[in-house]
Amino acid sequence: MFGQKITRVEDPALLRGKGRYLDDIHLPGMLHAAFVRSQYAHARITGIDASSALDMDGTVAVYALDDLRAHLTNTVMPVEQPSGALKQSASPSVLADGEVRHVGEPVAVVIAETAYGAEDAAAMVEVSYDTLAVSADYLGALADGAPKAHSALSDNLVAGFTLSYGDADAAFANAAHVFGETLHQHKGLGHAIECRGVAARLDDHDGRLTVWSATQMAHRAQSILVELLNLPEDRIRVITPNVGGGFGPKFVFYQEEVVIPVATILLGRPVKWVEDRREHFTAATMERDQLWDLEVAVDADGRLLGVRGDMAHDHGAYTPYGVNLPYNAATNFLGPYELPAMSLDVKLALTNMTPVTPVRGAGRPQGTFAMERLMDRIARELELDRVEVRRRNLIPADAMPYDTQIKTRDGAIMTYDSGDYPAAL
Repeated sequence: MFGQKITRVEDPALLRGKGRYLDDIHLPGMLHAAFVRSQYAHARITGIDASSALDMDGTVAVYALDDLRAHLTNTVMPVEQPSGALKQSASPSVLADGEVRHVGEPVAVVIAETAYGAEDAAAMVEVSYDTLAVSADYLGALADGAPKAHSALSDNLVAGFTLSYGDADAAFANAAHVFGETLHQHKGLGHAIECRGVAARLDDHDGRLTVWSATQMAHRAQSILVELLNLPEDRIRVITPNVGGGFGPKFVFYQEEVVIPVATILLGRPVKWVEDRREHFTAATMERDQLWDLEVAVDADGRLLGVRGDMAHDHGAYTPYGVNLPYNAATNFLGPYELPAMSLDVKLALTNMTPVTPVRGAGRPQGTFAMERLMDRIARELELDRVEVRRRNLIPADAMPYDTQIKTRDGAIMTYDSGDYPAAL
């Protein structure tokens, strides 16, 4: 295979418009689902009245969390990745468990004979709320006495860590120049052409559950379903059909991927749910708001001596995929440059915003952006060419392999094994 052209097996169908996506799955007797979602950023649920929805023609069932409890090993999603940086647990519930913490959070699911009928019936479910104080600003959320994103938690600091090596204090004490930059990197979304979707079928003969999901992670989806449904691995099969773009948000396991299989088990009929674009804006995970407040120390020639500062990160309402986004941003901040010392304090704030997970680069572009803006600042202040400042600070080829002194999430030192960065410039 090495050195040979390998024909892609998926291209002919996709190029001819014959790809099979989640919404192309049509099974005999299939029902359709629509979710009742929170209209509030933060509120306590005081009641759910589904009587009007159940009276509508074609409505088969309406389920809230209490209707699913008996069929789950846990109502809390096992999606929080282990990390020493975590200070509090903020895993999402399969459906809202008494308190909603962001607009778009699923509260209940309506099952009907048609997709349109499910949408119409979902609009008739009446949810009563007592609104709560909202944590909307991630910078203010870290202040003492700020409104809490989770009523039961002590504060909004869900995670934090300091990334440091070398002697940053000495670097700044001996620097010829010190410059500061404050950088705000705004929120982004990963809008694939195809939104999310899930379908499920229970085999009448062998009891095998088949789940189709427009996901980037079929194996992890299966392992989570095995855990939550308490079924053996050979009883659950997860299939990923053609996916119309992923970009990170589909690398997350969502509440809908549990609810639809459970509804299938309860009703004994296939069930499908397809996310619409409006849902995607609030229910699919987003990426970052970050504020980097940095200082850089350089010598008279513009060579880096050290960087110190803080980075605040909007974590959103839950922890659906660990802390890898801000951690990757911090560890990849170094880029291709020789940086003798660094001290960066990182804080992750819970807010009543849509949960945050990696999108396109998993945090690395944010770290790169911050370092490159510092390089531009050095060039501007010292009246040097921007390319020349970078050339002076690039790791030389004879320094490879280069130990960065930065520890990655697995605890190992991040090492650049090879490369000639000056030649590439």
